[in-house]
Amino acid sequence: MPSGAERTAADPPRASTRPQRSRDQSTGEARPPTLIDASALIALLGNEPAAAEVREILRDGAAITALNLAEAVDRLGRRYGLEMERLRPVIDGLLEDALEVVPLTSSQAWRAAEIRIAHYHRTACPLSLADVVLIAHAAPGQPVASSDSHLLRIAEREGAGVLPLPDSTGARPD
Repeated sequence: MPSGAERTAADPPRASTRPQRSRDQSTGEARPPTLIDASALIALLGNEPAAAEVREILRDGAAITALNLAEAVDRLGRRYGLEMERLRPVIDGLLEDALEVVPLTSSQAWRAAEIRIAHYHRTACPLSLADVVLIAHAAPGQPVASSDSHLLRIAEREGAGVLPLPDSTGARPD
């Protein structure tokens, strides 16, 4: 496990209270939170190149689907060998202070299936179920933050806003 991941997991970036949602300058209405995928949470907790950008997103208001949260925990455990006993308090702290978990409704499940049927290709566009669930959650124009170029491309096609994040090597998606 890289020392950055260890340091970050031991000392999670936490806000003192759940951040206020950003407001639209023209209407004054609260903007929907930025939806982050598993790669963004992994970048934050693994102290990867996108970590600082993810912290900013969390300060402005962020949400993650329950499925993306499960994918992130799975990948953090397998990639960095982090044990659940270490991961749970760190992620619970983020959930308490800075990150909202959104559940999957049946209509979003149907929409996710439609998106995957329309766009999935094993090699050309390998969208995971977590990817399409995230896209199905996005309201028109709602930002989706990820380092996954396939997810971002399809999210944009489906009407979401996109925030490309650097991947673990520092490269941004096209």
